[in-house]
Amino acid sequence: MSQQYPQPPHVQMQPPKKNTTKTALIIVGSIFGGLVLIGILGSLGGGTTPEDTGAQAETTPTTAAPKAAPSSKPVARPTTPKVVVPVEPVAPPATSGVACEDQDDRTKPCAIKVGVAFKLGSHTVQAGWKTKDSYDSMTIVGKAKNTDDKSSTMFVHIKFLKGDEVLANVMCNTGDLEPGQVEAMNCIPDGTFTKKYDKVTVEATF
Repeated sequence: MSQQYPQPPHVQMQPPKKNTTKTALIIVGSIFGGLVLIGILGSLGGGTTPEDTGAQAETTPTTAAPKAAPSSKPVARPTTPKVVVPVEPVAPPATSGVACEDQDDRTKPCAIKVGVAFKLGSHTVQAGWKTKDSYDSMTIVGKAKNTDDKSSTMFVHIKFLKGDEVLANVMCNTGDLEPGQVEAMNCIPDGTFTKKYDKVTVEATF
């Protein structure tokens, strides 16, 4: 006969009870730890806050405007002003303004200019005399003065020439003038009135 061994008693295993409270604490701790870690990283500069964004905006340097291209036109350099030294005017030689007065021979032709005073012998034809067209003939209008110390009469020929050609030969005279007296000349028209002459002479007839 075989020997029978006794069977151990059957023990029924019950599932362990779940610890709900412990699990909740672990979850809350994990969330809290994450929040603490995020705060630490933010304090170290890892995060960006609105204040940080404003500070960065204020400190961001403004982009400089591009410089204008240099002008191709040449720049005018200031010039040193020239010093002008005034020139002293040269005074013309002193003259009496009366032509022919130094000519001893009053019957010799003396060059004169229309309107300029001239003197022959005892008489001076005053400045301002002029030519005049008298019915297409050349005549002269002006006054003469006796500059001698005795009475006398003036007789002169005034010639208008172009080269050696006489264009007109006007004879003028005065009455008998006392010393210092002035009279309008009496001139006899001669030749055709013209302004083409290039030389004028005067000479006393007697």
